[in-house]
Amino acid sequence: MDIGHRAWEAVDPSTLDGVERQNIVRHIVDELQEICDRDAASNGSDRYPALNRLLQTIRASTLSIARADDDCFQRIVDELLQLRATMIDRRADEARSTYN
Repeated sequence: MDIGHRAWEAVDPSTLDGVERQNIVRHIVDELQEICDRDAASNGSDRYPALNRLLQTIRASTLSIARADDDCFQRIVDELLQLRATMIDRRADEARSTYN
């Protein structure tokens, strides 16, 4: 199964193999890292050192996450997606306050 960009949000985890699960987690972590990196580049500093360490830990744990049971895997992905949404909203709020 080829999971397209953001398509994993509607996929039943029980239909995924381990490689697909790893790819989903890596992709979300990559997006989160990109948000952190862009923020650091625009502010000249790393405002999220704890988040960067967490992302490194998650990246190192993708195999274990992929092997989790379906419910656990889904909860982990949901939390990562929620974190991504929060980071995107925060950036949008900061951009709006900068222009007001």
